[in-house]
Amino acid sequence: MDTTYVANLILWLQGSSVELVSLYLFLSSVFIILVLLRTLGLQGLYAYNIIATILANIQVLKASQFSLSPEPVALGTITFATIFLVSDIITEHYGKQAAQRSIWLSFSSQIIVTILMVLTLGHAPLPHDSVQSALEILFLPSPRLVLASLISFVISLFIDIQIFNAISNYTNHRHLWLRTSLSTLVGAFVDNIIFSMLAWVLLAPQPVSLQTLIFTYILGTYIARILIALVSTPVLYLSYWFKNKNEQI
Repeated sequence: MDTTYVANLILWLQGSSVELVSLYLFLSSVFIILVLLRTLGLQGLYAYNIIATILANIQVLKASQFSLSPEPVALGTITFATIFLVSDIITEHYGKQAAQRSIWLSFSSQIIVTILMVLTLGHAPLPHDSVQSALEILFLPSPRLVLASLISFVISLFIDIQIFNAISNYTNHRHLWLRTSLSTLVGAFVDNIIFSMLAWVLLAPQPVSLQTLIFTYILGTYIARILIALVSTPVLYLSYWFKNKNEQI
């Protein structure tokens, strides 16, 4: 496809509000998740979480100004929040062990991508090579972001899965909205704090200010994740309709 069409689409999106583009991103993610659940089942959800983990660690390098936030908010929040949504779907339909396996699959893939891209950057660039600098912007922060993500993601998703499973057992598998919302909100808050502290302060070559840390990376993204958690609950109910009842694990 001619890149002109993609460039025109990007320009059109940039002319829309940040909130509207974020809504497009979330709805597109939900559509992809449900289609993968219907067509590929558990393997499709594994594939989504692998891709979303890699993309979220790239998206977080870009910030955007939301109308309700006093500071720019780091992107990647929506994509990363859908990983929690998919983990809840996996836990709901396939059990806790399958959800935990998804965590390790996602981050082993992220580590593999980081290693291969660092080795790719190790090739000396040709004269007038504009691709090298673009790749360096995307992947030079990767080791730091991968380490921060690995620690925060594993801890927060295990918390999310444990809370989701515990509420499910306590309520005899009722109140899906409660276990979805509560597990996601707690897990997301833990993830925001750990990742932000590691990626932007403790491991960063130039640590951000306390104000930026709190409002851009912790609270700014958490507010978005609260909203996503609330609208994710209907997706869990929809997943029952999209799940292939004849799927063999």
